Amino acid sequence: MNLNQQMLSDLAAKLGLEESGQTAVKTAIDMADDYKDKNDEAILAEIRRLKKVMKANPKQYQKQIATIKSLRAVMDEEQQKRLDRILILLEE
Repeated sequence: MNLNQQMLSDLAAKLGLEESGQTAVKTAIDMADDYKDKNDEAILAEIRRLKKVMKANPKQYQKQIATIKSLRAVMDEEQQKRLDRILILLEE
């Protein structure tokens, strides 16, 4: 999946990151890099923690879920399957 800087900036804004422009892109890249070396157990724990944070604001939560779902368009089949598993965890 190749995301250009504009897509990352748009995604960061949709997810509610307060920064703008290059700072939002750098934040999104740094966040993604943090997960590169984590095992499945650590990632699942982080998803559960994130879910609690996201659900604290139901309106923002729905917006974030919609934004995450919009990523499917730029993913290959394997990535879509992973995303679907994550969404199941976030939405349960």
